Amino acid sequence: MRKLSRSRATQEVSAASMSDIAFLLLIFFLVTTIFALEEGIPLVLPGKQSTTTKVKRDNLLVIEAHPNGSIMIKKEVVGLRRLRNMIERKLIEKPKLIVVIESHPDSDYGLMVDILDELRLANARRISLKTMKVARGR
Repeated sequence: MRKLSRSRATQEVSAASMSDIAFLLLIFFLVTTIFALEEGIPLVLPGKQSTTTKVKRDNLLVIEAHPNGSIMIKKEVVGLRRLRNMIERKLIEKPKLIVVIESHPDSDYGLMVDILDELRLANARRISLKTMKVARGR
């Protein structure tokens, strides 16, 4: 009895074109990927030609951001949720109001960003940023 031998085809993939396929896939994914752009806080910073402007104290509202997370306006603690309504009322009373955010060097940066968000929602457009002066040598 004779066995028939069959020729079997080898199942190999040519490795020569693998690098081409990988490169094309890489280009495809780079071109079709959408990169998320994070928007920052829109601020107009003073330039070299900026001049100093005198402002009446009555037109200033100072918001203090403390290291413990508290927000104070005129020595009164104000919650973040009340801040927006308070600023809206103050802007109706004084349309030329300038809001000064005075933050302690050790306060959380996120607190200042939260205050800026509330001011933007309250439609306050005149904002100044200031760092609290801290007594040294304590």
